[in-house]
Amino acid sequence: MTKVLIWLASGDREKLMPGVIWGVNAKRNKWVDEVRVIVFGESEKTLLHDTELFGMVQEIQGALFCRFVAEKNGTAEQLEKRGAKVDYVGQPIAKAIAEGFTVLTF
Repeated sequence: MTKVLIWLASGDREKLMPGVIWGVNAKRNKWVDEVRVIVFGESEKTLLHDTELFGMVQEIQGALFCRFVAEKNGTAEQLEKRGAKVDYVGQPIAKAIAEGFTVLTF
C-alpha cells in the first residue's frame, strides 16, 4: 500500500503549486492508495488568499490546516469560514509517519 503525506509549508505559490497539483492528480488518478495534506506555516496565509489553490487543496479530502499557526496568525476563523478543517497537526503528522506515509514537503 502506497501512502503519501503532502506537507505544504512554503508561502511561495510557485513552490506550493507542484505539491498541490501532484496531490490532486494522485488522488484523481489513483497513483497511490492514500493522499493526505497538511497545510502549515506561511502556506496557510497563501492559500487563504488564493482561491484556485485553496479549492485544489480542498479537493483532496481531509486536508488539515494547523490550528496553532492559524490562531497565532489570526486566520483560523477565516479559514474555517472558507471550509478548511483547522486542527492541531502534530499528532496527525506523527501518526502518518508511524503508518508508513512518505512525506513530501513543498
